[in-house]
Amino acid sequence: MSTLTVAAVQFELRPEKDAESLLGHMESLVGQAAAEGAELVLFPELVSTGLLAAITDHEVTRATVSDDYWNVLTSFTDRLVEGMSAMARQYAIVIAGGSHNRLSADGSLRNTAYLVHPDGRVETQDKTHLTPQEHELGARGGDDLLITHVGPFTVGVLVCADIQFPELSRHLVDSGVDLILCPSLTWNRRGVHRVRTGCQARAMENQLYVVMSPLIGTSGLPLDGPMHAVGRALVAAPVDRTVGHNDGLLAIADGPAEQLVLATLDHDLLLASRARPEAPGLALRRPDLYAALARNDA
Repeated sequence: MSTLTVAAVQFELRPEKDAESLLGHMESLVGQAAAEGAELVLFPELVSTGLLAAITDHEVTRATVSDDYWNVLTSFTDRLVEGMSAMARQYAIVIAGGSHNRLSADGSLRNTAYLVHPDGRVETQDKTHLTPQEHELGARGGDDLLITHVGPFTVGVLVCADIQFPELSRHLVDSGVDLILCPSLTWNRRGVHRVRTGCQARAMENQLYVVMSPLIGTSGLPLDGPMHAVGRALVAAPVDRTVGHNDGLLAIADGPAEQLVLATLDHDLLLASRARPEAPGLALRRPDLYAALARNDA
């Protein structure tokens, strides 16, 4: 088979009283995705943020939220990965389980995306380019890029802002990647457009597919400044006559509510797009020119 059916989850941020509540919320969407023929389902960045509502020994405010990210949300991550692994086996589907707060072996706070396979494999990708807010939390960015395989595709994961850095996607495509998964969290319209534009630009310039899943809604926390997440799930593709979508969008959410956005990605069609570029594309790059420019800048 040269195709892969993917489901991007537009996931509603809700108050989740415990890990089992969040896993039940996620499983309802995994089951729906599998029933509709998806072979991979993607959840958003920091999908476990709703677990701030599990805190009962103090009020979650802007004054406590840094400690809550470090000490509370990280405590749920192992259980969530265990639960997603069980779902992947049960539904025979690859779960790109969004990203979660994680304490690394060096004691640093990481924003880590998990890719869970039905055969039990669990792969990870730390977000590499952190926001100012994440730096204020004292989080640390990752230094490596995951390259893996799902169906006929070679896959990379770029978490939210990472999609805005073309150096990362060009490294991935030079390593054979033809599908990028982008779990995302944005809380204003500017952020929505940055991520959407980044996804479409990376798909266009690298002649690959990009699947993006956003968090939406609010849990009402922190109490004195609730986060309201916004975004539209989408699947982006090259913009050319071969793929045949003038705006480069294979699919996009039809409104602000929680939903699945499904698309079937055709690997042979992507190879044909690369072999017969309408715009210059990858085949007509000028690496000699780029090397000369880099030498001149040195």
